[in-house]
Amino acid sequence: MLSNDFDYNTVLPELDVDDIQSVADINGQAPELCILLHHRFGCRIDLISLDRKGRPRTPEASERQAWLARLEQGGVDLETVQVTENAGTGRQYDVILALNGFGVGRKIQNIKPVLDTALHPLSRLVIEIRKGSGSYPFLKAYGSCNTLLPPEVERNGLAILSAEPQEEQPPSAEWSRTARQLAGQQGFFDELEEHSFLYVPRGDTLVVTFDNLDIAMTKRDDRRPWGFSFIEAQGWSMLGVMANGWTWFRHQEVSRKFEELRDSGFFAQFSRVVFYGASMGGYAAAAFAAAAPGSTVFAISPQSTLDKSIVPWEMRYKKVWNRDFSGPFGDAAQASRGAGDVHIMFDPYVVPDAAHAARFTGANVTFWRCPLLGHRLGSSLQQMGVLQEIACSAIAGNLTPHGFHRLLRQRHSFPRFQRELANLALDRGHPGLAKRVCAYILRQRDDRFFRRMQERL
Repeated sequence: MLSNDFDYNTVLPELDVDDIQSVADINGQAPELCILLHHRFGCRIDLISLDRKGRPRTPEASERQAWLARLEQGGVDLETVQVTENAGTGRQYDVILALNGFGVGRKIQNIKPVLDTALHPLSRLVIEIRKGSGSYPFLKAYGSCNTLLPPEVERNGLAILSAEPQEEQPPSAEWSRTARQLAGQQGFFDELEEHSFLYVPRGDTLVVTFDNLDIAMTKRDDRRPWGFSFIEAQGWSMLGVMANGWTWFRHQEVSRKFEELRDSGFFAQFSRVVFYGASMGGYAAAAFAAAAPGSTVFAISPQSTLDKSIVPWEMRYKKVWNRDFSGPFGDAAQASRGAGDVHIMFDPYVVPDAAHAARFTGANVTFWRCPLLGHRLGSSLQQMGVLQEIACSAIAGNLTPHGFHRLLRQRHSFPRFQRELANLALDRGHPGLAKRVCAYILRQRDDRFFRRMQERL
């Protein structure tokens, strides 16, 4: 088992998630983590019971009662808790907790049936690992592992698996058909080894977007690239660059294509060229803007580079560490210096995002801080109904601090911001402020999360 003095609070920031709605505790070995996650995110919690072979079993009444009692003692609302009788229901979870079990006293391979059905592309698995158990090679098939506590001869380790899409090939055939139809006779669709370029001509403003093909084809109802409908509604032309996986667009074919478009005068035919993306796409937007000097960059939570010699503090995205981030499009903080205006949106409380933003030091950079909206703040702004207006103003070149903060004020009624504000107050030792936040919210609406927090306080 882990040392009794292990601080589970260290796990929360390493999960690198903005919201958690569902947690599975395998065999009830992680009640403390369940309590922490519930307090932080108000998530539902399922108990999944498995035997040594990984087959579903009915938990003993004593272990079930002990697990439920610990959660209730820790302030968890038992209305959000469920004991799952059948682990093969196909339900997926944002976080799966596997402590003191598979990978320690049980064969790691026996957890495979659950992981095959319970993980989605953004899931996290928190797992205890015994030295020599073969856990790391097994887990590699599901994604990348971040080791919080290295396993030793007399002490188990702890790791967090960040799940990634399991299809060896994303649904590229369906995308090819869709993209060719969107391009029509006037546009083009180029399908490369790991990436594809879709050009849809409309007006004399060109917006270049960057996206992950798997996310576009499996997580969006319209199965369109990032920002497609918004750009179409404005009558702008679009160049959508799609990655077949988490590549960060670090393949020579992408660089060659942008050089070809630059040298052929493709970008020069437009009165305005804008590079637009979020996270991995935000990195690419800032990096490949170098192909169109004077262009506008609108990057949401971007990485500046993932070159470990430059950003040794960046511990996320280990899957791409072996990619080459050299060359003229490698360091986005440097490549974007040739752009006209560079807009960087980020949450200053997400430490790695703030550190990447700090590397953009060009005179053409404007920072737009979005406190307590997380790394995936594009999704938060979209849910708030303000992303398109902010993006439209930035692309048109008339986004002002006054206009931005007027729109950002809507976060005050956004549940995620409210939860993060209360949690931040607690993290910084201000329970009185957290109480005031709870009272303010509960005067407006009955909210289980804040009601339970107020009761705990």
